[in-house]
Amino acid sequence: MDQRFEAEYNTWLAKHISESRGERLRRLKYRHGFGEKLLLQQAWWPVVESLEFLYPEYELITPDGQYYYPDFVYIRPPQPTCLEADSFSSHARDADRDTFARGLDRQNEIEFANCHILRFSIDKLKEDPLSCQQHIRRMLEQWYEEEQLDLLALPLYQREIVRLAIRTISPITVTMVCECLGKNRKFVYKQIDELVKINWLEPASGAQRVRSYKLVSRGFVR
Repeated sequence: MDQRFEAEYNTWLAKHISESRGERLRRLKYRHGFGEKLLLQQAWWPVVESLEFLYPEYELITPDGQYYYPDFVYIRPPQPTCLEADSFSSHARDADRDTFARGLDRQNEIEFANCHILRFSIDKLKEDPLSCQQHIRRMLEQWYEEEQLDLLALPLYQREIVRLAIRTISPITVTMVCECLGKNRKFVYKQIDELVKINWLEPASGAQRVRSYKLVSRGFVR
């Protein structure tokens, strides 16, 4: 258990509960639970290491007076992003035509509110958090033009290897890097070895002979 995450999460949630009223307060107390926390714990925190700018059960009001409460809204220029944790079992249990239509209406209204939206299944958060973290990294890079300051300080080819790892859902291989950089395997191995030594990459598979690499979790600097 990440004790720093637990402490910050509890303080952050208590703050939002104290500042909320009405339906948002009810949702924070009684509906904000396992799936929502899992999204933060498995996908968000390992990448960002901060809950700043993140609002749980944020109230969106449509022009016709409908209220929607995304699990989280990340509020930063140029536009907000909604993040949601979806349970397959609850969707399957409640799947009728009206519920399905309301779900689509809800997503459309979020888009009309000029918000991006990212949705994560609870199963994926449990079983493959790495790919969920990659979506968060891509969100920060593509929608908020964020790159870590220490990433920008890397030599050109090492920087491109890290960017490849950020863009790629699965761990990267030497062959993938060779194709990306247009360089031979000896050169690529040297660059990867340097990135492992300075704690940017770590082995993802293989014991004596490493076959793939993944990013080491690092908080984004803003």
